[in-house]
Amino acid sequence: MDSTRDALAAMRPATRAHRQAVGGAMGNGARIWAQSCSAEGDAIWGVYQESVKRHARRIARPETEIEFHGVGTTFPGIDHLDSAEHLATVEVIRNAIQAEQQGYAAFVMISTIDAGHREVRELTDLPAVFITECAIHLACQLAGKFAFLTHNRKILEKMERIARGYGLGERMVDGASLDLTYRDFRRMYEDPEPVLAAFVSEARKAIDRGAGILLPAGNPVNMFLLDHGVRTIEGVPVLDSFGAAVKTAEMLVDLARMGITRGGSPGTMEQREGLRAHYRSPR
Repeated sequence: MDSTRDALAAMRPATRAHRQAVGGAMGNGARIWAQSCSAEGDAIWGVYQESVKRHARRIARPETEIEFHGVGTTFPGIDHLDSAEHLATVEVIRNAIQAEQQGYAAFVMISTIDAGHREVRELTDLPAVFITECAIHLACQLAGKFAFLTHNRKILEKMERIARGYGLGERMVDGASLDLTYRDFRRMYEDPEPVLAAFVSEARKAIDRGAGILLPAGNPVNMFLLDHGVRTIEGVPVLDSFGAAVKTAEMLVDLARMGITRGGSPGTMEQREGLRAHYRSPR
């Protein structure tokens, strides 16, 4: 009898914070923590941050509240260097733990490098969405082959490594890229036409290679194309990866209400609590 009770207990959500988050979502709407790997106050992100927040209000359900959070510093090379991603990931994990403790219903990583993908799911029970993982799985439902469309070659190579790591490399064709950095984003908005023309020209190459859907990366590229009405190129859809991530988070909250959640962490409760305490401790 005791073993039956233990087995049933193991099937229930592992933390009180998770139960509170799901319960809150069933009441007055879901609070979603949207996490990026850039600093909120960094001037080079101003146009993008305004754009993504505006888009979030447009696409989310009326009862959904999306709160945006960054990291303390935008580490150089964050869009393609593993060492920069490592530094950002520490803050991402800490913030995910905080989101669960504060009763958020879901956690969404909106930076396309998917920082903290494994760690967040090991250490929290929150429904967690990672924008690139979400986008490539959706792309595979919408088209036979997909390709990334990025602002430079280094981030393109990073995105393609991520897709192969998720086991979907066979559904991907070689993507396309420009030769821009994040510091070009403000200029892109000031004089968009040449940049839009360049993206369209490069995208056609990926389409010729068989891409049936295009995935803009990083998310500032996604928002730039959305803001200028680029939803298809040569009849091929341009996937709104951020919008897909938000709607997936809302769906996961709905599923959690029904008792449909992901499997448990491979760590024991003692291991998880020890690691969570380490990430929460001041540095």
